[in-house]
Amino acid sequence: MTLQLKYPDTGIFIKVTSDGYANNKIVSEQASVPIIFVQNTGFERNDSQDSVVSDAICYPDFTNEFIEESVNRLEGMYLIVRLFGSSEDQSWYKIIDVTVNRDHLLGNIIDNIELRLKKTQPLNVTIS
Repeated sequence: MTLQLKYPDTGIFIKVTSDGYANNKIVSEQASVPIIFVQNTGFERNDSQDSVVSDAICYPDFTNEFIEESVNRLEGMYLIVRLFGSSEDQSWYKIIDVTVNRDHLLGNIIDNIELRLKKTQPLNVTIS
């Protein structure tokens, strides 16, 4: 028996494509999805510059239609997670790794999907 997870947070998943000009990106798909979000934030000093470093893990609702359709294409997508009233500019992450966890012994069904995230700069795109 698999326990139902509660997804207290919401993330906006964004798939972008290039418009053919350097770093210009166009939003090709986006969806608001219930998630569990775990983050740590720190500061790093390299070459006399301070930077914010952040790693995060996200567990999206794997029964969500967008996640079901995109499960093998989530890597490289962007995720906006606005926690504690943070601004949208401070809330961008890039999905760098996807692990689909299955119950291989009892039915081979998905238990959860784990996304590893890296803090990134916001893209200059319009989010609807």
